[in-house]
Amino acid sequence: MANKKRKKRLKRPNGKGTVYPLSGNRRNPWVAAITIGWKEGKEPGKPKQVKKPIGYFPTEDEAMKALLTYEYTPAPIDKETKVKDLYKIIEENAEKDGKTKSTIDTLKASYKAISGLGNRALYDLISADFQFIIDDLIEDPEAKSSFSKLNKIKSLVNKMYNILISHKVMTVNHAQFISLRGVKEGNIPPFPEKDIKTLFEHDSERIAKSSLILAYTGLRINEFLNLNKFDIDLKQMLIVGGSKTEAGKDRTIAIHPYIQSYVRYFYNEFPKSEIFFSRNGERVTPDYYRRYYHDPLILKLGLSELNPHSFRRTAASKMKLAGVDNKAITEMIGHVDINFTDKKYVTVDAEYLHREIEKIK
Repeated sequence: MANKKRKKRLKRPNGKGTVYPLSGNRRNPWVAAITIGWKEGKEPGKPKQVKKPIGYFPTEDEAMKALLTYEYTPAPIDKETKVKDLYKIIEENAEKDGKTKSTIDTLKASYKAISGLGNRALYDLISADFQFIIDDLIEDPEAKSSFSKLNKIKSLVNKMYNILISHKVMTVNHAQFISLRGVKEGNIPPFPEKDIKTLFEHDSERIAKSSLILAYTGLRINEFLNLNKFDIDLKQMLIVGGSKTEAGKDRTIAIHPYIQSYVRYFYNEFPKSEIFFSRNGERVTPDYYRRYYHDPLILKLGLSELNPHSFRRTAASKMKLAGVDNKAITEMIGHVDINFTDKKYVTVDAEYLHREIEKIK
């Protein structure tokens, strides 16, 4: 007699539970299991479900019925509740409330920015943990972080804290202390002149030297930290570098006389390393620089509480106020604006850039 054709098992969407058979001769071989979380899979970017059996059944149909009628009771909200679990609650509530796909996608994008903290309990975090992420997004030109984008991330964190507050786990919403530092497109403040004067007065400090290089070159912090020694021409006193964008790619920056000694200092600091600014010859990340170099110097010298990107605005402001030619500014700063098209047609030489940068006093 021909074998009875086996019914094809219905495949359920990821995260919605599953039904599967156990091997061997069993009275109840079919398992109904719910998804209670995710863990890192063998392949990067492809997480694996963490399943919890809710029962064992004699047939597949009975197991599926149990899964479909199972009422999941979420874990209690307490001091151990993780960031990823709070996000899941927010996303599920948004779906139940009939929010648009665009709104859900925005939530997902905001969570992606802070997902590195996903396995941490929110109760154990403070605003600074999220502030580091916000600052990185501000300083990364590839991130294209508008005020709206950053504010949505802050809003998501705010909702997470409100869940803990509503369950009487905590009383303070630390999201209120997350600063967007006045960031709106094109509105990052420069360091005031009094701070630049203070840095010169304390230029025996290693990070005061690097800060002044940033303030007189307009380099983004990631561009500065990615410089190699072959990007520095000590003979002509030029820096050739910048981020790989249309405006910033391989731009030429004249090294102002005020900072030439600092450039030589870092160039010769670790002779065996090809990296211009380093930590014992090893490259430094923007987050490390800010956390262990920039922020401590701000506190020590009593400078304005601005992030390293503000030195880029300082450089642009100094050039503009000193009457530096617009062409030279766009060449050295690497901004895209209506005047930038000149770059495609005008050749800029070192003598011209030095003449323009030295207008700053």
